[in-house]
Amino acid sequence: MGKSYVSLFLIGCLLSPIVYAYGESSKLAGEKELIYYCVAQRNANLEALQGFINYACGIADCSPIQPGGACFVPNLITNHASYALDLIYVTKGFCNKDIGVITPNNPCN
Repeated sequence: MGKSYVSLFLIGCLLSPIVYAYGESSKLAGEKELIYYCVAQRNANLEALQGFINYACGIADCSPIQPGGACFVPNLITNHASYALDLIYVTKGFCNKDIGVITPNNPCN
């Protein structure tokens, strides 16, 4: 019985690096990595969204949501807030859960 435990232990030790390596490279060749964004909740308070835009644009570059910018159109608070939320999500690593939600949908498209 003691030998079977030793055998199982050795097999586990031998297979662990293989299983770990498979997990690291299980993405198929050419498969895109899923990227997540922080965007405005559909029912978020517009004043709260505007306040977040003001905050984010006070500490980061919001030129894409300014007139003529790549993400200006549509010129809606919710769309601009989605850009601002994601900007902070990318730069600071957090999504404001009071007004934002994590999604795979790019807020600038």
